[in-house]
Amino acid sequence: MVIPRAMGAADDLLAWVLRGWVEAGVPDLTLGGTLLESGSFSAENVRRQAGSEGILLSFPSFDPGEEWVYVVVAAGSSVHVTCGDTLFSHAYAGIAAHEVGGRILADVRAHNEAFGRWRAEGGAVGLAESRSIRSPRGEGTSRVLVELLEKRYAVGRTLQSGPEEGWWLQAHTAAALGGAIRVGEGVDPTYRLGAIGPALENPEQRAYAASIRSLGGWVMGSSVVGAVVGGLGLAVAGFNVFRQRADFILTRGLDGMGDLLSVHAIPLLSFVGAMVFFGSFFTAGLRMRALRNLTLVRVLLVIGAVPCSGACCLAGLPLGAWALYRLQSPHAAVVFGERRR
Repeated sequence: MVIPRAMGAADDLLAWVLRGWVEAGVPDLTLGGTLLESGSFSAENVRRQAGSEGILLSFPSFDPGEEWVYVVVAAGSSVHVTCGDTLFSHAYAGIAAHEVGGRILADVRAHNEAFGRWRAEGGAVGLAESRSIRSPRGEGTSRVLVELLEKRYAVGRTLQSGPEEGWWLQAHTAAALGGAIRVGEGVDPTYRLGAIGPALENPEQRAYAASIRSLGGWVMGSSVVGAVVGGLGLAVAGFNVFRQRADFILTRGLDGMGDLLSVHAIPLLSFVGAMVFFGSFFTAGLRMRALRNLTLVRVLLVIGAVPCSGACCLAGLPLGAWALYRLQSPHAAVVFGERRR
């Protein structure tokens, strides 16, 4: 699936609103022109003030020679549209970015038609009502969009010719992005379903990432074996307690290390150590499979690989050491998304 950006490299809400209006045939009057009955827009505020004062969508007013001006600003993940002259105020949120411009245009046109009929029937807008509707201050837009507009308007070109020019940047057209998909690898540098790790274009990095995911599976598998060993230890401990062998837990009567190795507390200690091993290696394996949290993975591998981690130390020590060695590769930081390629 290829999702091109709104305009060139710009992908913010105001860029999508502008694109939606151009695709709907609304003329760009930023550099001047005649206002049409179906509406026209101006991006002068985006060009001069980075969009904090919004985009202006204008229509001929009910009164000859006047205009109804709708102010469209972006605030966070929502778009606010206001017009005191027509008593219109609405916020758009939860709508796909590429649908916002068309939705605003349809709603405003429908409102204008209904409002015009109301005025024709004698309706009048009071000053207090008009002033009660105020446009919130927008959060502005990306510097990328501002520079794109400035370059076009500086040479006397509007957004009207955008579609026929491939939205101003050939590298971001649908055709160019589609051609960048790697055959057989499922790697799309623009969009990848599930967002599993960074998009890797280097063949060596892709191979390294695949080996780390495979190694993570082995780490998780060994942790399950550790959990089984821990469960057996707990079962033996429970059986001895059931037989009322208090010395099993209390280890009383010990005279030295030699006695400790011969008492029945070993199954209980095996359970505790195996659970530490299981928790550390299972979590490390999950993170290796997801290619996330490189530092956490290294710490967990050390914890699980130490000899005191129970009966699984024979498996944990070499496997943990091998995993740590593999994670010392210069590709590790890139694959785990902790450094730019």
